[in-house]
Amino acid sequence: MGNSSQFNSLQHYKLGDQISRQLLWAIADGRYSPGDRLPAERDLAQMFSASRVVVREAIGQLNARGIVSVQQGIGTTVNPINKWNSLDPEVFFLLHIDQAFKQLIEVRRIIEPESAYLAAQRVTDEQLLKLRPLSVLSLEDTQEQHVERDTEFHLEIARAAQNDLLLVIFSSISNLLRESRRYTYSVSSEIPKGNRCHQEILAAIELRDAEGARRAMNGHLDQTEDVLEKWRIEHKTNLTVE
Repeated sequence: MGNSSQFNSLQHYKLGDQISRQLLWAIADGRYSPGDRLPAERDLAQMFSASRVVVREAIGQLNARGIVSVQQGIGTTVNPINKWNSLDPEVFFLLHIDQAFKQLIEVRRIIEPESAYLAAQRVTDEQLLKLRPLSVLSLEDTQEQHVERDTEFHLEIARAAQNDLLLVIFSSISNLLRESRRYTYSVSSEIPKGNRCHQEILAAIELRDAEGARRAMNGHLDQTEDVLEKWRIEHKTNLTVE
């Protein structure tokens, strides 16, 4: 069933999540079709140079999403797409990749520039102390560290807006935002661009320049939309929803 070169090397965080994500993409790319069986647990452990416990955790994640079924004596079988949990952020993007990025950016354009506008008016000195380190995107960080830092930066801006309902809305889509950032931060050349955008947003908030903060956030969303569109074109999956 192939060798370890089928998959990418793993980084030092959440190995089960990484294996689950790579298996899901192998399915999305058509390497495993509905009805196909995945390699045995021991073979996957060898492919990923991971323990069988970690592989079992990854398979469990796919099973919980409805992507695979696990049966004693039969193994792990890929389910039809109509059984997948389309509310899961990663599955949602895979199934609706032509529209998902566009719709998420539309939602962000409605919410985030005004959030930055309010934050510039209402931010406290304590919140600025939190925002400054969160705004920095280092090339030395892993992809997942970028995702978490970026997510916290935008959440902290929402907190600085001093509007509890706005924070509830942000929190409700935070998993979708994390997933979209995994796509943007897979393009390493975009990290310096994202960093510049963050610094422009932070500078405007520090100056209490509400219009400038709104403008900088819109610029950041332009940059994000551009890289997501590039990624969508280059990585379109073979999945079709019937």
